[in-house]
Amino acid sequence: MPQVIIVSNRLPISVKKEAGKLVFYRSAGGLATGLSGYVRRGNSRWIGWPGIASDELTATDRQTIVNRLAKQNCSPVFLSQRQLDNFYNGYSNSVLWPLFHNLGKRLPEPRQRQQWWRAYREVNKQYAQAVVNMAETGARVWVHDYQLMLVPELLRAERTDSIIGFFMHIPFPDSRTLGRLPERNKLLHGILGADLVGFHTPGYVANFLENCRTADIQVSNQTEPAVNGRTIRVADFPMGIDYDKYTLAVKSKPVKQAVRRYRRRYKGLKVILAVDRLDPSKGLVERLKAYAMLLERQPRWRGRVVFSMVAAPSRTDIPAYRQLARRLDRLVTEINITYGTPHWQPVDYMNVLQPFEEVTALFQIADVAFIAPLRDGMNLAAKEFVASKRGKGVLVLSETAGAAEELQDALLVNPKQPETVVAALEQALSMRRRELRRRLRNMKQQLTTNTVQDWSHSFVTALQTPIAANQLIVRSLRGGLEKQLLSDWSHARRQLLLLDYDGSLVPFTKDFKAATPPKPLLRLLEKLSSSPSTDVVLISGRSAPELQEWFGKLPISLVAEHGATIKRASNKSWQTIEKVDTKWKQAVLPILEKYTARAPGSRIETKPHSVVWHYRAASPYHAQKYAVIIRRTLRPLLIRYSLELLQGNKVLEVKNPHVSKGEAAHRWLNRRYDFILAIGDDITDEDLFASLPPHAYSLKVGRGRTQALYRLPSSREVITLLRKLT
Repeated sequence: MPQVIIVSNRLPISVKKEAGKLVFYRSAGGLATGLSGYVRRGNSRWIGWPGIASDELTATDRQTIVNRLAKQNCSPVFLSQRQLDNFYNGYSNSVLWPLFHNLGKRLPEPRQRQQWWRAYREVNKQYAQAVVNMAETGARVWVHDYQLMLVPELLRAERTDSIIGFFMHIPFPDSRTLGRLPERNKLLHGILGADLVGFHTPGYVANFLENCRTADIQVSNQTEPAVNGRTIRVADFPMGIDYDKYTLAVKSKPVKQAVRRYRRRYKGLKVILAVDRLDPSKGLVERLKAYAMLLERQPRWRGRVVFSMVAAPSRTDIPAYRQLARRLDRLVTEINITYGTPHWQPVDYMNVLQPFEEVTALFQIADVAFIAPLRDGMNLAAKEFVASKRGKGVLVLSETAGAAEELQDALLVNPKQPETVVAALEQALSMRRRELRRRLRNMKQQLTTNTVQDWSHSFVTALQTPIAANQLIVRSLRGGLEKQLLSDWSHARRQLLLLDYDGSLVPFTKDFKAATPPKPLLRLLEKLSSSPSTDVVLISGRSAPELQEWFGKLPISLVAEHGATIKRASNKSWQTIEKVDTKWKQAVLPILEKYTARAPGSRIETKPHSVVWHYRAASPYHAQKYAVIIRRTLRPLLIRYSLELLQGNKVLEVKNPHVSKGEAAHRWLNRRYDFILAIGDDITDEDLFASLPPHAYSLKVGRGRTQALYRLPSSREVITLLRKLT
């Protein structure tokens, strides 16, 4: 196992000084939980700031910190107070944070911003050097978040042997927003020093790629930036929570005690709960105003509901945060005076950092979780609330939080439209018990399939998956290369053509049922197969009945459902290659039907051996959104039934993993052919390309990373080439 080095602004263990002595304590947050498994390994390390300014430390203190942290496989980066003021409070949190969260703040005046930018570069270099000093040959380095966006490129310049990943934990803005920042291109190139770049949602991925294109960075196949001949993989990896930690907390004695205390405190009241950091992006003021509007418009809730609001102090060195704290204090006081009585206080405001046991107890007793940030990368509090609940509980969630992509059974609101927020609160407080339980059950199921441990494992697994050299250099089949292919064809005594259908011989259509073969294609295939020395094999994901109807009269071999069934040219009957029990369809189909109803234009295709969700005709928003959700929701069923979820070109297909085009092709490849040509456009064709002998021609249609040796831009050029063969 190669060495894994995690690099983040903060370490999972923090240090402070009390009465002149060093005190070590565990840092808060889900990142430490998700990555603890990697740090426990002897050859892995976590690099970050230990939470105390170096100005407060003596030489002995530093050595003590280094020694103590080394026992936990952690290594500190020491930062001075000046660096923290300029790098952290300045550029990171007074420039990048508000900009990335679209808070509408003006950029600081140029002189101030440039001072902060110099500190940002200086600290990023310091972190990168710490990695260089520690990394073994071939180490996997995982860099985290907006404070360290320059580190990947700095590492790339020093250690070309390292495999580098970068993950952004906050939203990534569109090109118009980020284009306001003079350092935009430098930050993009900093991130693109990585081999793998991850974000929480497909929307953030799209924004990042849009910024790359605007900055004249080449993006191939719509999703893969290329820098200096290097292809960078960009994907969404939505972060989960430690689900078991919250579900098991109900048995904890301290949590039980806190639950009893809060039940006495809020006796007879419906509890609306918010748990957040005190931050301008969290929409705390907007939430208080919406709650006040509810009390104004619906007097029946006065004396019957309480807004329990936890807003932990955050970044108190930054003026904007201090101003927000004062504004919240005033607004809470105003609401309590306006609507409160001697026996009832509408808002219970807790401006303190609450320990895990207290927060979990509040989650358990709350009737409604009111999580409505103006914008949030993910928002784990929403997921923690769901995991903590047993029987009932309603989640009111901002649609601009990353968690909204997954928690579709929440009441989604637009925090900038108070009317929608008030309506959702009213609906949440009045919701019937059956609907409460149904929504909560669906969301809990969603969370169990994507924990923080799953998140970290999937990213590191992707990071450790190499990009093969021939995936980066694919030659266009033009000029001399095409002439050589035609010459080899004409001189061969026996030829084999392995042809995909959709996207290769015919262009894609919005309605998959409409892609019937045109008559010129049928005549071309008939002409190609007319020679006794040529075998033509059509290998498609289509069903056997479709292929039989369209091509059954031609002297060609047919392979249906990516290799599940075969009909040789010399036979009239179809042969099933892999007999499998398809009872799993009863579990899979209801899930696909649910999201098909939510994504207008999408359709389900049920084949004898597989089920396909087509989303080419759905809007890009719905297609992107529900493809992610379906993949995650189906994960436990795939494991239970030993199935494979295949991501095709605007399709998701559930099938037997033992069935592939490569396996099917072996029934012809075990014969002697002087010339072999395989043509395909999709991920399903990669198994076919990988199974070919070295002398074969493999041809990828369209864009995308591939194991094929050559490429043509579209099905039109494929038809032109095949005509030349005749």
